Amino acid sequence: MQSFLKKTVYAGLTLFALGSLAAVNTTTANAKKHVTTKRVAKKVKKGKHTKKQTKVTVTYYKVHFAENAAYAKSNGVVSIMNKPGKLGNAKVVANKTTMRRLAKSKLPENVFHVYGMAKTNTGLYYAHVVTLGGKYRGWIYVGKNDFQYNLDNITKNTGISATKTLRYGANPSNVNVKILDKLWTYPKFSRYNARVVSHKKASYINDDFVVESAVYNTRGWLYYYVQDAKKKSVNGWIYSGSTTARNAKKDSKKTFKKNPAKTPTDNKQTQSNPTTTTPTPSTYNLVFKYNGNFVSTKIVNLSDLSVNGTPVVTPDSIAKFIPSNYQITTDANAINTDGPIVNGGTAIINLNAVPATRLTIAIKQKDTGSLLTPSSDLVTTLNEAGQDLLNQKLVLNGQSINTDAVKSILTNRNLLSIDQSKLSTSGAGSLQFVGVDTTAIDASNPTVTLYYK
Repeated sequence: MQSFLKKTVYAGLTLFALGSLAAVNTTTANAKKHVTTKRVAKKVKKGKHTKKQTKVTVTYYKVHFAENAAYAKSNGVVSIMNKPGKLGNAKVVANKTTMRRLAKSKLPENVFHVYGMAKTNTGLYYAHVVTLGGKYRGWIYVGKNDFQYNLDNITKNTGISATKTLRYGANPSNVNVKILDKLWTYPKFSRYNARVVSHKKASYINDDFVVESAVYNTRGWLYYYVQDAKKKSVNGWIYSGSTTARNAKKDSKKTFKKNPAKTPTDNKQTQSNPTTTTPTPSTYNLVFKYNGNFVSTKIVNLSDLSVNGTPVVTPDSIAKFIPSNYQITTDANAINTDGPIVNGGTAIINLNAVPATRLTIAIKQKDTGSLLTPSSDLVTTLNEAGQDLLNQKLVLNGQSINTDAVKSILTNRNLLSIDQSKLSTSGAGSLQFVGVDTTAIDASNPTVTLYYK
């Protein structure tokens, strides 16, 4: 039976502890970080009436964002400094006037890439940023929220706010093109690592290409993702103005004698064909991937993708076919079609796992597998750790939880070692954290089991 039932209120949220389980719901909680690197402000000389100054120290962290979710726009209200602004002798890199100009700019090179985080011992957070054009680099104040795993956690109306560098565009009516310029790994200034593809321009510039997807950048310029018609290893992004449509009729005539190319009307039956009485539905292949790994394939009727009489592959048109526990990524490469949406065609859809919105934390003894009952104060700390996991979207439905990420949270909450007096165990001393249950998270009852020894 339950040894206790305790109800407590934390940060405006009602949390429950039942037996050895700590039930957690989503809320905003700021994790206490372990100081690993320190920088100290200059000491203020004490005068007769000088208040004692607190030394400012800073902890630096790596950030962990999806490749398309590491970008931000200036809000025009805070300057960029060469180091976190509360440290001594910090110098201005870009003043407020410059930041206001960048806030109004639509140029992609004026978007910021966020690649680091700092927290002062007074609870202030700073982002390490650089414009995609490389002109401005430094530290900017972003409030009092931890954003190590999610830029959306940045406090509103501070230095920067999360943004997207690309949005979906429409493929041209004729997807067969010639290109006039070199290919890029991403549209220029849309990613911090965008670069010209490794293939020499001369080796592909005269080839035929097929447009597979299209995006707009922040300026509204349209870019195409193109695939070499014959060399599968040659593909990349190019500005639409650097392409020209090519006539595919000549190619079709050459191949028609041996293997007629399919058209949208291939499967329509005509009165001149007396052997078949039932039309075969036109179908389309939806291939779903997560982190580059195959998830499933769904074969659907073209009519199921129809919008106003025209088959299209968009987040809305394929929503009902998405595998459970997944959602379409917001990246410009989320949906990749092999050409026009016709019978026999294929689209590759990249997915993200859906984050859990509630969580139960259980503690087990590693050697015996026994479920341990935490004390009431330990339950409160476990609830806080659970909220950290949810806020940072580390618990994903249908996926195994990352042990290192859990260990980082437990470190911040001083839970790597737990005194046995706070658990339902006999004996003196402490139990040490040794791992987590890596079974995939059950969306109906998301539970993270911690093992101690």
